Amino acid sequence: VELPPELAGAGGNSCLAEQFVEGIQAAPEGTMFRGEYRVHGVFDMHKDEAGTSFSRLDYPASTVPEHVQQRMIDLTERYLRQVGYDNGCFNSEFMWDEANDQLWLIEINTRISQSHSDLFAKVDGSSNHEVAIDIALGEPPRMPHREGDFAVASQAMIFHEEDGIVTRVPTAEDKAEIERRFPGTVLTLMVGEGDRLSELPGQDSYRFVLGKLYLGANSTEQMLENYAAITAELPFEFAPAPTDD
Repeated sequence: VELPPELAGAGGNSCLAEQFVEGIQAAPEGTMFRGEYRVHGVFDMHKDEAGTSFSRLDYPASTVPEHVQQRMIDLTERYLRQVGYDNGCFNSEFMWDEANDQLWLIEINTRISQSHSDLFAKVDGSSNHEVAIDIALGEPPRMPHREGDFAVASQAMIFHEEDGIVTRVPTAEDKAEIERRFPGTVLTLMVGEGDRLSELPGQDSYRFVLGKLYLGANSTEQMLENYAAITAELPFEFAPAPTDD
């Protein structure tokens, strides 16, 4: 890699300083195939009240105006064409500072996002694996649009605020009851009986992720009501964590 002069002599003891950015986060996903650029969806990325970790991923995006979404889409295309990217999938993440109308590029991943797959299926009628397979086979990527069973979909995290030992998690029967009452809902567990929450990898220091819910609904309001109803009834149980003497 040829580095610019200002970085070439930096060495291993240098640091790269970045400024803080804030705003509304959104993520376009699409494909570049034989020079043809396409975007097949844009997602809202909701953070928790502390603004430090994600609580929900919604599709399609609604918190960012369409003209701002288009700017995200256009900037992603400019970047991918500049670096010569072709015959692959991508998803990019942006932060939009509404007060200053400033758009920040966070990252571009040269792949589909697995977190998006079930949401695409619920709203558009097909997983984003469809386009990845098409490109792998050398065929133009095809993705249906709004042919799914729901108008909106979400991947929502299930949190627990205190450390503890997991003594009960939802069973297969519990999951089936959720599916019966809330069609299309999928519960993915990230803990098991006997786990101590604070010892699990990738957890925040102030709360713990128990699992994820994949939901579909006819509106965002209905989806949030379903999420609240499901999480209030999920049969997780905990024993106090031992104290360190």
